Amino acid sequence: MLPNSIGSGLIGGTCPARGVQLSARGRRFGPLILASFLGSALFFTSVAQAFDLNDVNIQAKQLAASGYVATPKIPEALSQIDQATFDRIAIKPSAALWPSARFGISPIAAGFMYQQPVSLYEVTAQSVAPVVFDKAKFDWPSPAFAQMVPANLGFAGFSVDYPLTGQDSHDVMITFLGGAQFGVVAANQVPGAHARGVAIDTGLPQGEKFPMFTKFWLVRPESTDSQLTIYALLDGESLTGAYEFVVRPNGDQVDVQVTANLFPRNGISRVGLAPMSTMYYYGQIGQRPAGQWRPAAYESDGLLMHTGEGNWVFRSLRNPSELRTNQFDADGIRGFGFMQRQTRFCQFEDPISRFEKRPSLWVTTEAGFGKGKIVLVQIPTNSDVHENQIAFFQPTDPVDPDHPLSFAYTLSVGNSRVADEPLAEVRRPLIGTVKIAPEDKTEKAYRVNLDFAGGKLSGLGNNTPVIAQINTHDTANVLEQAVIPLPEPGHWRLSMLLAPTSKAEITLDANLALGKKLLSETWRYELPADLSRFGQMK
Repeated sequence: MLPNSIGSGLIGGTCPARGVQLSARGRRFGPLILASFLGSALFFTSVAQAFDLNDVNIQAKQLAASGYVATPKIPEALSQIDQATFDRIAIKPSAALWPSARFGISPIAAGFMYQQPVSLYEVTAQSVAPVVFDKAKFDWPSPAFAQMVPANLGFAGFSVDYPLTGQDSHDVMITFLGGAQFGVVAANQVPGAHARGVAIDTGLPQGEKFPMFTKFWLVRPESTDSQLTIYALLDGESLTGAYEFVVRPNGDQVDVQVTANLFPRNGISRVGLAPMSTMYYYGQIGQRPAGQWRPAAYESDGLLMHTGEGNWVFRSLRNPSELRTNQFDADGIRGFGFMQRQTRFCQFEDPISRFEKRPSLWVTTEAGFGKGKIVLVQIPTNSDVHENQIAFFQPTDPVDPDHPLSFAYTLSVGNSRVADEPLAEVRRPLIGTVKIAPEDKTEKAYRVNLDFAGGKLSGLGNNTPVIAQINTHDTANVLEQAVIPLPEPGHWRLSMLLAPTSKAEITLDANLALGKKLLSETWRYELPADLSRFGQMK
């Protein structure tokens, strides 16, 4: 039996309910001291490592049987530092963990909003040993700052380095930092949308709960290994969890195979599996906020879903004027994720944020995703600092101590092709309002232009009889429609004129077809029946 608790407790800090601000840390960290266990120091199993997911399951089950206990936070002076100061804290360059392996582990010191330390362990074939925090191994912002750092401060999390861009490069590939979040980037990308271990009561009136990864076990790879295994223990007021992450760099994308078991402490209203979060401030739909000079500011432009029936649905994101939750039927969902399809600098004109380099995240479901819904929660924001878009799978079955959850999926991170969708994609929705007739001063309609590209549209001649399939679900009349080829090969535009039929919100599904053959994904969106409200959208 492994020790139930060695190290320094919990990670994270209270995550703000209206989005989470994370630091994009791109530095190489270094050496740590590995201490031996006291007492029964070595643990052996029949496999080639001394620890596996079953050991985490044991700890999670034991923890779920008791009440939740929060551990003490770091000294207040360290929690009050700003992000710029926090980013200046680094392990000295001369240090390294696993210097002979392609995967490098770089622990990050606690501080700023990361106020409850995590416990780290190294796993080999013979032993499990805690990674001990050593204050002397870090560079601090100043000598005076270093004096106020306690010797047992602890770690906020860690990042994983891998040569994504070249044999001798040290690129930050994955970072576990803050609550149950983790960020992954592929080659030549910058941090953007994040994944989470689980989402609890997200978007509900009672307020979201934020369980945290409190312990991590890092399986030391061989020098030639092409994958890295990480185990994690989740703890929170509502549940505990045991996680296995198998990280596999794969060319221009990074795959993370996730296997998890959740053990509820009580009944939970909404559990979100394979959750992810991103930022959408303003962009293609609606108006640019006053004073903003950039054409757009967002990390992802839409939520893509591959349904159990095999359909591909793309829902463009928005920055709503008030909290908004959409639910999409998703029995047997095959995959879903946030896409960043705008990959040209001129679409954002921001040399600092580099939104065009933000990754797309795609979940391929493997087990535990039966009956349920995809939930999209969108939170109003007045800046590009907070991640205000959250998506996850919510199972239909009850979640309580008598109904633990087990699930598995693969998270793929890279460009917008990580979903491997065969159909043409929505590349640019353009929406405005127009008068139905020039002499009419009151009646208006929406002009909706959808540009589709790639997939089965590639190679079609301009005279191909491409048609539109439009469903307004009896919320609007289609006054006119046209499908036309664009000057760029493989690009077609669907143009529609829509007039609301009632005070109910317009719900729209639209795609392109050739006869009965579907050519494109289905674009799904909602528009206000009151056209004056459209001008308030960002």
